[in-house]
Amino acid sequence: MATTATIAATSRNEIGKGAARTTRREGRVPGILYGHGEESKALSVDARELQRLVHSVSIENTIVDLAIDGGKTSVKVLIREIQRHPTRDQYVHVDFFHVAMDEKISVEVPIVIIGTPVGVKDKGGILDHQLRELTVFCLPGEIPEKIEVNVSALDIGDSIHVQDLAVPEGIEVETDAERSVAAVLAPAAVVSEEAEAAEAPEEALTEPELIGKKKAEEGEGEEAEGRE
Repeated sequence: MATTATIAATSRNEIGKGAARTTRREGRVPGILYGHGEESKALSVDARELQRLVHSVSIENTIVDLAIDGGKTSVKVLIREIQRHPTRDQYVHVDFFHVAMDEKISVEVPIVIIGTPVGVKDKGGILDHQLRELTVFCLPGEIPEKIEVNVSALDIGDSIHVQDLAVPEGIEVETDAERSVAAVLAPAAVVSEEAEAAEAPEEALTEPELIGKKKAEEGEGEEAEGRE
């Protein structure tokens, strides 16, 4: 069930901000490998190869074969976090979490909407896709690529909740069962919500953008070397 991909990595002997800048000038992205009760390991990956990987798979739930130092070592990992420069199209750090294929882990799986609600098609309602990822607990080899939900039968005022989703056998859902996944809103309600959103102040971008989220309970690696 789980999607897999491959990326090559090279060990790093020097760490710190200066070493990280040198690594980036060489066209590589500094990173860290941690997890599975092992000591964290500093490494780097080719920036273009990482970019291709990010744009070709869902990194939140894709098992990646990480080939280290020309394949001398190969481990199964999840990309837990990628830090991107706030103003330039450049990745500045990547975190790889080492997984054991026989140990369950928590991952986020995309929720994909299928169909057009009857309340949208026949009555002019608006589909509000409120929850786009589902947190599940399962073996790495059983990670679903996506969770599909058919909204065709939804009328205005109807909604689908997490407890209504069909998930594969053996997958434990960790997201609150009462959370709304999708709802069909009346046009007037949508206008009101958009007006309220327009009045809310936008937050300034003060932190580098993160792609993927590191789980707190898995934070065994170094703190990305001070985010270098």
